[in-house]
Amino acid sequence: MSKIILFGNQKGGVGKSTLTAMAAAALSSEPFSRAVYVADVDPQQSLIRRRLADLRAIDLIPSFKIEFKTLSQLLAEIDQLDQVNDFIFVDAPGKLDNNLPADQQEITKILLLADFLFIPIVPGNFSLDATLDYLKIALKAKARREERPLEVVALVNMAEPRTLDDRFLIEELEELRTMVNIKFMATRLNRYALFRAADTLGSLYEAGSADKAKANFSEWIEEFIEITQN
Repeated sequence: MSKIILFGNQKGGVGKSTLTAMAAAALSSEPFSRAVYVADVDPQQSLIRRRLADLRAIDLIPSFKIEFKTLSQLLAEIDQLDQVNDFIFVDAPGKLDNNLPADQQEITKILLLADFLFIPIVPGNFSLDATLDYLKIALKAKARREERPLEVVALVNMAEPRTLDDRFLIEELEELRTMVNIKFMATRLNRYALFRAADTLGSLYEAGSADKAKANFSEWIEEFIEITQN
């Protein structure tokens, strides 16, 4: 049985697709070598387009599979995918429909499948407001889960230590901790050019690396694995 994972947030530009690609590439490569599948259910198909561009630029056999799926296709195939993979990542649009109740939101149907929802939070104005709207939907989906519970985990992405935005973010996160009972990742992913340029083929994991970006990512993915294996 796999771990079904979603990086989700209503706010755009928080790195949902990039985190999906980086995590999938690392977990499917050495030293982890897990069976990983990515379902791109976002109509923009950003991960599909990135994979095609990567394959044109780099002569490398992909370590994990990415396919576009409609939500109905994913729902129909999830049991089969669940049996043959260690990790299934779902790259989904974050937009909420303000005219629909929580149980009719498309994202709710995906959250009812997932084992883990990782919510990336970035420094900047209005980031936390959008996150709270998404979190409300997620917690309602979590309350409906019975046999296979949903774990909600917040993480800081694109952090810029010692900046004013970062200080405000720390204060907002402390406030969020008092409002909701969810897990927070201890490792923050900083803003590195290497992360923005990450492809869907190569792993950035390198334990003990002298490269600050690779060292940061390696620490993060190790914590990610620890969380998802509990």
